[in-house]
Amino acid sequence: MKDTRFSSWLSALRFALAWRSPPNGFAEVEVSIPLADGSSIRGTVVRARGSPARGWVILHGLTPRGLAHTELRRFNHALAAAGMTVLVPEIREWTRLDFAPIRAQEILRAAVDWLAGRPGIAPGGVSLMGVSFGAPQALAAAADPALAAKLRAVVGWGGYADIERTFRFSFTGEHEWDGVAYRQPPDPYVRWIVGANCLPHATGLDDRGTVAPALRRLAIRAGKQEFEAWNASSDPAKAEIRSTLPAADRTLYDLFAPPAAGEPDRRASETIVSELVRAARRSIPLIEPLPGIGRLALPARLLHARADQVIPFTETLRTADWLGSRCDSLSTRLTGLFTHSGEDIDESLWRRGLSNLDFLGALTGVFEAAG
Repeated sequence: MKDTRFSSWLSALRFALAWRSPPNGFAEVEVSIPLADGSSIRGTVVRARGSPARGWVILHGLTPRGLAHTELRRFNHALAAAGMTVLVPEIREWTRLDFAPIRAQEILRAAVDWLAGRPGIAPGGVSLMGVSFGAPQALAAAADPALAAKLRAVVGWGGYADIERTFRFSFTGEHEWDGVAYRQPPDPYVRWIVGANCLPHATGLDDRGTVAPALRRLAIRAGKQEFEAWNASSDPAKAEIRSTLPAADRTLYDLFAPPAAGEPDRRASETIVSELVRAARRSIPLIEPLPGIGRLALPARLLHARADQVIPFTETLRTADWLGSRCDSLSTRLTGLFTHSGEDIDESLWRRGLSNLDFLGALTGVFEAAG
C-alpha cells in the first residue's frame, strides 16, 4: 500500500512539473475509433514512454476547439509525462456546442473499448475522465457494469449534478451548499450554449427561431477565443449578431447576452431558467444523468476549481452527496486550478498551485485510484 501511494505521488509530481514546463518528445498521433453503427470518429493519442502504460480516456467538453484545445493538449502531455497513455476521442457534436448526451455515451464507450484493447496498455482496464459537461456523462457510463469491467477508475472534473441550479448560476452567479449562499460573476458562455440547445424546445418563450442560432454563433466565436465571454471584449460581437435579428427578437436575445457591464434582468431570468429546464428535461434525454446511477462499483474521484465561473464548485459537492452510499471509493477535492474560463491558468498561479500540497494530494488520489 505504501509503495502504491509513493508511486502515485511520484506520478502526481511528474504531472505537476510537466504542466509547469511542458516536455518535449510526446507526439500526438491521430487515430480512427470505430463505432457500433459502423461509422468512425477520430481521436488523438499521446503515448507515455515505456510499456506497459496505464491508459486514460479524456472527454474534452463543449468547445469548438475540440482536440485542438490548448489547455487540454497541455493536460494530456502532462499525463503522458506522468506515465500514462492518453486517448481523447473527438465528439463532433460537442465541437458544434450540441449537448447530444446519447451520442457522447456511444463515443466514450467506443473509446474505452478501443484503448483497452491496444498493445502497450497495462492490463486491468483504463481510466475515464470527464471534464465539465462530460463529467456526469463519464460517471453515468461508469455505472454500467459492462463498461465498468473495462475501467479502473472514473474522474469527474468541473461537472454538474442539477441542471436547474447550473442554468440559474449562468444567469445570476448565485449558488449554495449546506445553507451557505455564494455569488460570483458567471461566465456567460454557458448560458449562450444553454440557450442554443434549449430554446428550440421551449414552448413558453417568445422565440421565433432566430435567437438560438444567434447564441450559438456567439458561443462558437467565444469558444474559438475571438474574445473573452465575460468582459467587454465580447460586446462588439454581441452587438454585431444582435443587429442581424428582427427587432421583435432582440429583447429575448438581450436577456442572454447583455453588455458585459450589465446583468440579465433578475425576474425575467427566473422565468427563462424555469422554461429552459423544463425543455431540457423533456427533450434531451440523459442531460441530467446522475439520478440514473444506482451503483458505482469503481473508485470515483471528483475535482472542481473553487473559482469556476462556468459551473460552480457546489455542483461537484452536490454530485458527491448524490453518489454517497452508491460508491464504495469516493473522494472530492476543491482546487485553485483549472477553471473552465482559463483565466487562472498561468505560470504565476501554477507556481502557487505547485506549492499547494492539497492539489498534489488530489492528483495523488486520482493516480492511486487508477493504479
